[in-house]
Amino acid sequence: MKNTILRILISAILFSLISGIVVSIIGLMLGWKTSTQFSDGFLGAGVIMILIGLVQFQGYSQRAINGTPVHLDPAERSNLWAADTFHGKNLMALFGISGLLLFGLSFLAILVGRLF
Repeated sequence: MKNTILRILISAILFSLISGIVVSIIGLMLGWKTSTQFSDGFLGAGVIMILIGLVQFQGYSQRAINGTPVHLDPAERSNLWAADTFHGKNLMALFGISGLLLFGLSFLAILVGRLF
């Protein structure tokens, strides 16, 4: 359990760092000059991350209706459904934590901009 949580946290930190770098590069290419513009970019990226996480969770938590008919016993079918839901929760946690870290980066950009 701890290994999964630690892996999700490290992945979320790395993913948000890469996303922050990408947003910064895009901002520099578009000619952003103020900290407010960068803050808005980080906030938008955070919102997109959280929305992607929610969509991933919804996709993995629903059963396939038009799948091929496979004859499984109820216990095996329940285990497969639980594994799909768990995978969706992991992705939701990854994207959600990344989005929250980008929100924090957005707040930090505003604070740094006020100092200079």
